[in-house]
Amino acid sequence: MMPENQIRALIRLLSDEDDRIVRTISGRLIDIGPSAVPLLQEAEIEQPEMADRIASVLEEIRGCKLEDELASLAVLSDDAMSLEVSAFMIARYAYPTLDITRYREQLDTMAGEVRARIGYRASGEEAVNALNRYLFTEQGFKGNTKNYYEIENSYLNCVMDRRVGIPISLSAIYLLIGQRLELPLFGIGMPGHFLVKYESDRYKIFIDCFNGGALLTEKNCARFLTEAGYGFDDKYLQKSSVRAILSRMIKNLLAIYSKSGDMGKTARLTKFIEILGGAPREEGL
Repeated sequence: MMPENQIRALIRLLSDEDDRIVRTISGRLIDIGPSAVPLLQEAEIEQPEMADRIASVLEEIRGCKLEDELASLAVLSDDAMSLEVSAFMIARYAYPTLDITRYREQLDTMAGEVRARIGYRASGEEAVNALNRYLFTEQGFKGNTKNYYEIENSYLNCVMDRRVGIPISLSAIYLLIGQRLELPLFGIGMPGHFLVKYESDRYKIFIDCFNGGALLTEKNCARFLTEAGYGFDDKYLQKSSVRAILSRMIKNLLAIYSKSGDMGKTARLTKFIEILGGAPREEGL
């Protein structure tokens, strides 16, 4: 590890007027990696005239670290992949200092409050109705119909804070609470719209988290797909793997950042998708 005084010396050189020197120094700091982050953050505050250059270096260091973490996830079997770890990993791309423990505790609390209402012997229908009432009526989670493509809709921490999101982010919260309650729930990555399905021997239903937990049958889903121009195919209603959910969440972000012209984030997110083994342009939301 490079001594702290040497890292500070490199950071001071970011103020050089020669762009070639700045690029070289930036590369050195990026190579140093996470150990340089606290000193860069300190300099970002103390030397605002270098804020843009420091922010660029920090973005690259954090992006590379997330690439490494994502690569470690990508080699796992789907059964070993955690939706919770994956979803908050994505959130850390935009919020690197995110207190994930706080959000996990919130999910624990919400699940505990639902458990207190349904106990351990509730039927599938009773459990779904109770969870729907709790999340969408009492807690006020809803689809962001006014600003559907707002970037915060795709980051789980923001969705939990603001109580609004898009189909896949709201469904992720539903699934994470359902996991804590040991309910037989899984994601359904239909083209153009993400759903949750409850499936047991006695009760099967699709849940539309974007529309207040509306309950749908397979016929309702088929009608939506047909009217939306996708046509119906059984594969559209199959369980989505954690890898597929993660890829879809990243593709939503990629589409938004690409549209806004943020080429740095577009390139990084494209790399994330490649690491997961997917194509950058596929159905999202």
